[in-house]
Amino acid sequence: MSEFLILIPCLLNGGTEIQTLHLAKVLMDCHKTVKVLCFFESDQNIINDFNKIGAEVVLLDFNRRIFFVDFIIKLKRTLKLFHPTIVHIQYMAPGALPIIAARLAGIEKIFATVHQPWTYSHGLLARIILRVASLLTTKFIAVSLNAEKSWFGSATLYNEKRSLKSQPHHFTIHNAINTAEIDQILARTNPSQIKQDLNISTEKVIIGSISRLRKEKGVDILLDAFSQLVDQNKNIHLVIIGTGPDEDDLKAKVIEAGCQNQVSFYGQTKWGHAMELLSIIDIVVVPSRFEGFGLTAAEAMAAEKPVIASDTTGLKEVVIDHETGILFSVGNVSALVLALQELVIDPDLRYRYGLAGKKRVTQYFSSEIFTNKITALYND
Repeated sequence: MSEFLILIPCLLNGGTEIQTLHLAKVLMDCHKTVKVLCFFESDQNIINDFNKIGAEVVLLDFNRRIFFVDFIIKLKRTLKLFHPTIVHIQYMAPGALPIIAARLAGIEKIFATVHQPWTYSHGLLARIILRVASLLTTKFIAVSLNAEKSWFGSATLYNEKRSLKSQPHHFTIHNAINTAEIDQILARTNPSQIKQDLNISTEKVIIGSISRLRKEKGVDILLDAFSQLVDQNKNIHLVIIGTGPDEDDLKAKVIEAGCQNQVSFYGQTKWGHAMELLSIIDIVVVPSRFEGFGLTAAEAMAAEKPVIASDTTGLKEVVIDHETGILFSVGNVSALVLALQELVIDPDLRYRYGLAGKKRVTQYFSSEIFTNKITALYND
């Protein structure tokens, strides 16, 4: 069996971790031995998810403030202990350093996946560093064509029917959505019971967000829009699922707007339960300021939910405006209010968008497609 190492800075509750789990499972199914090396923070629930599929998690417990030279030296020594056939690096800060360490450790086959798009806030230096680091890899992967283009200026979808040598040096493999598992979860879920547990009237139109509560996810934009909408329509309720550094500020914002009775902060939960909660949501909003792919949007579409999303990077690749949902310009609260109004008053439109969304995810972003591409990539 071939030994694969997946390197990742942290194992917390996020989309990158979910996709890393998908990657590990595909490799395990291809009869690979998989170890996941985590540099910094971790959550035991996520570690348990990897252990369940047979992937071993190794916690390196590096200090986030470690000097970059010390990081490279320590990781190089660690990698030499494992003698992996291939290393796959999740390119999150400090993304370039693990690539350098792997090269210095003598590992010949190195793949890396970037999960975020380049934005002006990253600065030109970050783009230069990523481009240079990508040259040290065997192949460099992005999770969406728009994310790839933001870093490199061009983008190509990986073609599993072509040999690896004939592929460009960087390409896109979209994130995986496990539509079958989402279907199974929803089939055994009782939405009425969940609404009762949350003390939400069955007559309410429920707007929902599943997200880390931090600035780039734009939940503050959603709250501004909702506070305007609730003045016009009392028959709506907002459910926010997730936690993060901005949680207290967002709760204070709700109190200031005087709509605390119409907003429920659910907090952090496991992925499976988040999908159960998705069953009660009528409209899913993804108001991110930037997004590499838009995992929440795609999962909502897989659950036949209409999605309102900002027209940024990966999201406009997932959501088709006025076909599977509505796109609004990033940060435009007034446009988001109008989009919400349109869907709140029209259940038939929500239904049509939901059906079209499920079809799109099945056609372009299913776990079967991801599995075929990753299997072809590593078996080449």
